[in-house]
Amino acid sequence: MANANDTIGAILVGALVSAVLSGTVTTQAFIYFRLYGGEDYKRNTFMVSLLWGLDALHSSMAFASAWIYLIQHWGDTTIYDFIPWTIALTVALTAIVTLISHCFFAHRIYVLSGFSWWLTAPILVLACGRLVAAFVSTSEMITLRSYEAFVDRVGWVFTMGLSLSTAVDVLITITLIVLLQQSRTGFSTVTDHLIDVVTLYTVETGLVTSITTAVSLICWLVMPRNLIFLALHFSISKLYATSTLATLNARKSLRRRTRKIDDHVLPVISSLHETQSATQRDREDVLDTHLKSDHTGSAARVRVRLPVDSDPPVHRR
Repeated sequence: MANANDTIGAILVGALVSAVLSGTVTTQAFIYFRLYGGEDYKRNTFMVSLLWGLDALHSSMAFASAWIYLIQHWGDTTIYDFIPWTIALTVALTAIVTLISHCFFAHRIYVLSGFSWWLTAPILVLACGRLVAAFVSTSEMITLRSYEAFVDRVGWVFTMGLSLSTAVDVLITITLIVLLQQSRTGFSTVTDHLIDVVTLYTVETGLVTSITTAVSLICWLVMPRNLIFLALHFSISKLYATSTLATLNARKSLRRRTRKIDDHVLPVISSLHETQSATQRDREDVLDTHLKSDHTGSAARVRVRLPVDSDPPVHRR
């Protein structure tokens, strides 16, 4: 293994950075419970609580690892090649948070695409494959307890996990961009502008997670004998959790800014249009979640012309 700067030093820096990002996750969780409380879907409330709990556990494992390296084994040079069980557990926790985030955005794609499993299923399969690779890596880390042995024997499994995570991020981002651009009406400049905002937000959130994961993968491939890749890996779960929670929190802000325009919606003149409007309103909720909450000024409510064939209206559960 490399020297202390590239091993336990990287662990310490990674733990500190992850603590800062964990504060962002906690802030987003507080904002969610303050804005929605018991008003939101129970599945969303459960997901937020789960992400918050997993994030706290992940941070605890990161700092426990720093304690083991810096305090418990102070002065022991053999510790540079040692994998404590806390490090292995952070890999599994990161994969679980990543899967939750991927499933969250896959559901958005499922609704925006008109409930198409052809677009959603590949994303879910790749996301589950990433989880399996992470669990295998965690198991081997606990068993081998050596970075040298892990790299030589099952390093390819860890590589596959990070590669799948990056691929899913890119696939989700591209799919959402295409679906959003297909939703442009061509009639309302305000609507098209809001869709552009959603598209930009989608690109930003997808780039943050995919770039971080890709950089961690590159460091792992180029420098497998030090722990710089692991320092970056500590931040991945925080970024996924933050992007998911921020997306949920953006909904009420959009509705508040567009409520005034809603009072002047044209009346429904046919039963067919009423059926289509009911379906579109449910899909608009999905579009709303992709808008940032820091925009000011009034804007017209997004009325997106999504393909509505013979699908029945979607009823809220």
